[in-house]
Amino acid sequence: MKMREMKVYFLYVLTALLLAGTAAPLKAAASTQADPEKEAVSEQGAGGALRTCRAVIGMQAEKLAGEIAGRVQVLRGELGNPDWGSFMISRSGRILRRSQGKWVLPEEEKESGEDFTIVFTGDVIFDRGQNPGASRAWSDGIRACFDEDSWNTMQDADFLVVNNEFQYTDGGSPIPNKKFTFRCPPETAQWLAEMGTDVAALANNHIFDYGEEGLLDTFDTLDEIGIPYFGAGHDIEEAQKPVYLIEDGVVVALLNATEIERYENSDTRGAGEDTPGVFRCLDDTDLCDGVREAKKHADLCIVFVHWGTELMPAAEESQIDKAQDLADAGADLIVGAHPHILQNISYENGVPVFYSLGNYFFSASTRDSGVLRVTVDPGEAAIKSLQFIPMQQRQGVVTLYDGEKERVLDTMRDLSPGVRIDEDGFFTEE
Repeated sequence: MKMREMKVYFLYVLTALLLAGTAAPLKAAASTQADPEKEAVSEQGAGGALRTCRAVIGMQAEKLAGEIAGRVQVLRGELGNPDWGSFMISRSGRILRRSQGKWVLPEEEKESGEDFTIVFTGDVIFDRGQNPGASRAWSDGIRACFDEDSWNTMQDADFLVVNNEFQYTDGGSPIPNKKFTFRCPPETAQWLAEMGTDVAALANNHIFDYGEEGLLDTFDTLDEIGIPYFGAGHDIEEAQKPVYLIEDGVVVALLNATEIERYENSDTRGAGEDTPGVFRCLDDTDLCDGVREAKKHADLCIVFVHWGTELMPAAEESQIDKAQDLADAGADLIVGAHPHILQNISYENGVPVFYSLGNYFFSASTRDSGVLRVTVDPGEAAIKSLQFIPMQQRQGVVTLYDGEKERVLDTMRDLSPGVRIDEDGFFTEE
């Protein structure tokens, strides 16, 4: 069962149990000893769960919200059944249980040895001027913009991480003198949810296009539909925080940062002590520190970086230098975006780096693309395999097969000396 379906299921169950007065007691984060994994859980988690409940259950939850909130407050201070462990409600609405030193979803443990997957996409935008293919979503729904296999790849992922390169807002003003500025009505965020998105990456050069108002609207919109985001925040502390993906007792930390635009006073504002913005990494010191800190609390750390030069087919020296720094800091995988085309794969100090996934669903041009599927072995708490799945942006997204698939894989092989890419897109260091 996909994580979003699990979340919906548990929210229904929690609501029913709370109203019946028979729910297993919840234990508040504040009443437990500080835990390094608690960064995945907001102190305002109950509110987050209720917001998600309202989105899922609709008007009925609005009527019940007050009673649920009261029940949660009562149960928070009580000790749970030791066999069930401690419970918390995360900001995204997930119900978490303390199990073997990690936060995991109740009933979520899989059979021993069953793998889970994390899928990364490149650039996504719903603006019809920039991406005419998105027009079909307005008439036929977002599903019509993807062929069956591309859609299933997203839906079947245990975690789907999307590079969200625009704001959800009807307000704000475009940044003066910026050539391209993108925004979409907040209701289009529902399309992101329908795609199966579990986490939205916001550290990019278009997430501040309509200023602070547009950025804050984006945060609110994603909060309301229950999609966690990273790489941007209300202040620098929030922007730099990792997202922790938790499955079968394994914790995977995700960090997201951008070096674009590559000058000191960029149009895309870096977050400050008291100002919202993005996690900037033109100087990668803070990002490397974030990797080292995240590895204290997670089994794996994956860094999603917005970097490089548009339309360059191979990584440039600054990207390679950053990748080496991140590898030395302890990153287990580095994934890139921004160049709008596929870039090479390499291994830096033994750490795999996919420098750019290119456009996924972003523009009018026909362009080779694809997604990266990461398979994790929970028994080993390690990356088991990495697979590049060739696709094409073609007024939508289609998965490539036969000759077209082999053409793209051959291109990636030519770009990636020292990397073996097999006929199914699985790659390893030679």
